[in-house]
Parts: sequence; structure tokens; C-alpha cells
Amino acid sequence: MKKILFLTSIIGYLFFAASCEPERVIYNPGDRVDASFPSGILTVEMVAADNGQFQIELWRGNTKNAVSVPVTITGNGTKFTADKTKFDFAAGENKAYIKFTYPNLNTFGGESYKITVTIADDANVSYGGKKSLVITAKRKLTFQTLGTGTFTSEFFEEAWPQVVQKAAEADYYRLPNCYYNNYPIEFTIVNNVVSFATQPMGYVHSTYGMCSWVPNYLSECKVEGKKVTFKVDFRVSAGSFGSYFEILDMP
Repeated sequence: MKKILFLTSIIGYLFFAASCEPERVIYNPGDRVDASFPSGILTVEMVAADNGQFQIELWRGNTKNAVSVPVTITGNGTKFTADKTKFDFAAGENKAYIKFTYPNLNTFGGESYKITVTIADDANVSYGGKKSLVITAKRKLTFQTLGTGTFTSEFFEEAWPQVVQKAAEADYYRLPNCYYNNYPIEFTIVNNVVSFATQPMGYVHSTYGMCSWVPNYLSECKVEGKKVTFKVDFRVSAGSFGSYFEILDMP
């Protein structure tokens, strides 16, 4: 008797569980383009063999008709030019492309450029798809070690031996693991003029996050023989720790 009651309870539970099964929703794109970028990020390392161009692609799930998908392109400055501002799909095609061109590689150092491409109309984006693509474009450089010099930091009030590297392709220098591991300091020296971009230097404040080198004082950066002087603003999100002279004695 107990066994019959037990089995009856199990059957009742299974029936109840089945009756509570959520109704499945089948996604039907209808006439939607159903478009998505294959990834939200793309890194482009520019090399001479690319002949000054690269392309990006957009995918779509509904390939029934020919269609154009407009996009907005921001953040490329004057270095990169898109051949159009829409992805053009022929009937039956599930991929379309936009091509970017850029000037001679010799006009680039080691700086990075951010380009954001966004599908302009949300109605064209697939369910769960990627609406935007963030491109990081940077010249591919081959660094060679020049030797070990000395880095003197007014900010930290100490000095240490510092490996110095130079790109074979440009007058672009790198100080690997300068203040902290995995945070190189990078700069250019062209005709004895020192310049550098805003870059993280590795120190993380417990409240305000990463501290960056900010080039607010490039007029005070100079080269005298093998001595390179940087005037650096050490800045976090809430403000600045102040400006300091950081000095590199080249090997």
C-alpha cells in the first residue's frame, strides 16, 4: 500500500512539473535584417603588406532580400577613412564589408587609435546580437633592446636601472616594466623633441583607480645628449597628484 501511494505521489509530481513547464518562445525575425557584428572588439595591427587598408564585416541572419544597414562611425580622427557608412548585402548574402584606408605607415608611431562602428537603427540588430564594434588600430612595431640606462623618478623619489627599447620601424621608444610590471612607458623622440600619449603607468589608487602619465607639459620635455627629461602630470579620475620631472639616462 505504501508503495502504491509513493508511486502515485511521484506521478502527481511529474504531472505538476510538466504543467508548470514555461512556454517556449521561438524567435522569428520576420522582415528584420537580423544583423550583428561577429565580435564587439577588433584589434588591427597595421603592417606594410596591408597596403594601407583593412576591412570589417557585419553578419545577418535574414538573407532573403538585398538590404543596406546604415552605421555611425566615430573616433577615427583624420587618420582613417571609411569607403562608406553602410553595409550593403546582396540577396542571399549573409556578410557585408566596410573598408578603411589610412596614410603611409611612416606617419604612425606606436600610438593606438579607437574607432567605434555602431548599427544606426536598433530595429536592424538581431536578438542578442552585437550592435557596436570597437576597433583598436595600431602600427605593428618590432622592438629591439638598446641596453640598460637609469630612470630617476621625482614622483617616487628614487632611481633604478631601466631597460630601453626602440622600434625598428619608427623613432618610438619603450621602457618595459618601468614603474610596475606589465606597464611600459612609451614615447617618441623626433629631432630632439620628446612626446608621449596619455598612458597608464601602473599605480592603482584604492579609491580613484589607475594613475596615468598625461602630457600637459610637452614644452618642458627635452633631450640633452643622452638625458631625456619628461615633465609628467600624474593623474587619476578625480584629479592630479601634480606634475613631476621624470628623467631617463639612455644607455
